[in-house]
Amino acid sequence: MLTDHLAAWAATNADDAAVTYVDHSTSLDGLSVTATWGSLHRRVASTAAALRRVAGPGSRAVVLAPQGVDDVVALLAAFWAGVIAVPLDLGDLDDHPEHVSAVLNDCLATAVLTTSAAKPRVQAFFDAPVVLVDAMPDDELARYPATASDIAMLRYPVDPGTDPFGTALSHGDLAAAGSRAISAFRAVTGRSVTVNWLPLCYDLGFVLGVAAPLAGRLRAVLLEQSSVLEQPRRWLQALASGQDVITAAPDFALAYCASRTTEQDRSWLRLSQVSTMLDGGESINASTVRVAIDVFGQCGLPPQAFRTCYSAVGAVGPVTMTAPAAPPRRITVDREQLAAGKAVLRTDGRSSLLVSSGVPVDGLVLVVDPGASWPLPDGMVGEIWLSGGAVAVRQELVSLDGRDWLRTGDLGFLHEGELFVLGRQEDLLTVDGRRLDPHEVELVARAAHPAVRPDRVVALSFGEAVVVVAERSQHVPPDDLDLSAVVDAVRAAVARRFNVRVRDVVLVESGRMPAGWSGHPTRAAIRRRYLDGSL
Repeated sequence: MLTDHLAAWAATNADDAAVTYVDHSTSLDGLSVTATWGSLHRRVASTAAALRRVAGPGSRAVVLAPQGVDDVVALLAAFWAGVIAVPLDLGDLDDHPEHVSAVLNDCLATAVLTTSAAKPRVQAFFDAPVVLVDAMPDDELARYPATASDIAMLRYPVDPGTDPFGTALSHGDLAAAGSRAISAFRAVTGRSVTVNWLPLCYDLGFVLGVAAPLAGRLRAVLLEQSSVLEQPRRWLQALASGQDVITAAPDFALAYCASRTTEQDRSWLRLSQVSTMLDGGESINASTVRVAIDVFGQCGLPPQAFRTCYSAVGAVGPVTMTAPAAPPRRITVDREQLAAGKAVLRTDGRSSLLVSSGVPVDGLVLVVDPGASWPLPDGMVGEIWLSGGAVAVRQELVSLDGRDWLRTGDLGFLHEGELFVLGRQEDLLTVDGRRLDPHEVELVARAAHPAVRPDRVVALSFGEAVVVVAERSQHVPPDDLDLSAVVDAVRAAVARRFNVRVRDVVLVESGRMPAGWSGHPTRAAIRRRYLDGSL
């Protein structure tokens, strides 16, 4: 278990750096704060002692600490005390308070772990005993004898637009995810470094920031997400300062960071020591892969270091991943055939470019007809089912061919052993029985008129028609906006390209579109607001 690893590294490598947080809130260049394995162990054990005074084993404690060493201490202290951790993003107290309220009502937590600075904000929001992770008591708690099957954490969706449902993850799930990541990344014990700016409540963020470093005795470098989104070069600077560096970001965030990397950044940043830059956590866009390999390649990133993966609700860590020997595989398939549920290779103008999410890291991947529940051959689109070590132990499974499988709710297909993910079943556009990739529709819509903000477009389907919701570009002043021209241009472009009826085109003001932590629009919340007329 992860706490076993912490105790072992504290005993054998007490003075080695374990976690470094680069704080840009008080310094433009970033002020680094480092905890060694020994100091991390002492802080975890003492914080666990304070936690156990207000929460017993098996109870639940919310973690609302800022990204950094304190956040890691809070999570590990809960594991150490036998308390179930419920990690949330502290920034959501301001950005998405309704999401935090919904999670708090669902998880029934009896305590909260936070810092002295964040305590007033947390107490104003959550009436429960507070344990401060930056106020070390004198005593230390002996590690609770949790078993591998005991629940360690409840992971809630990071998308504020989704209904709160906590996925129960056991101590064994978390430890196995760390070990799988070490193997998949080909990390070297005591040498490799992970650089992570994703929240620790995010699956990839937890694996990179906590599970893999503990499993493999790697140094974890953490950055605050807001500081990276403000200046992506801060992430690149952290990558350039280590050796055998492993990092990851969702597809949307990678595209954003690549677009914000300047010519000056490319001239002096050196990323040749990055062994893995992982694109994962959502559907992979071919344009992101092309731009990221090009932009970061100009900074020295080896093409084979850019890899893609697939993660699923109900699983822990990457389920599939591309090999480190070459860039992710890209194929072009017939757009109309894909809409009908079959991937047929094609190279002319009526094709769609898709990117592989790799092969299984551990276990099996099956593509199944979601209605009839029978396996589909290569090239046929169906629901992705998973079996093996990546599936969390307390998930509801179905049986097929003598094995237990997790139904992911994601659609995709297999091609020559590699998985190509198309997206969530509920997100894909279904119009007159045809399946359309919402990302392709959104690409066409955002290119239809300069008044459409490129990174704030969402396509939805309603029966026989499509609805496009977009934000006004900040480069087009409201007084210069010809709304009817924008609506007509988007409607015509989408209808012509995909041969569908566009029921509505909604253009909202900047900042009005619901978005998640990365700034990516949240499809479920937008659908609800469109239906109730609150957009």
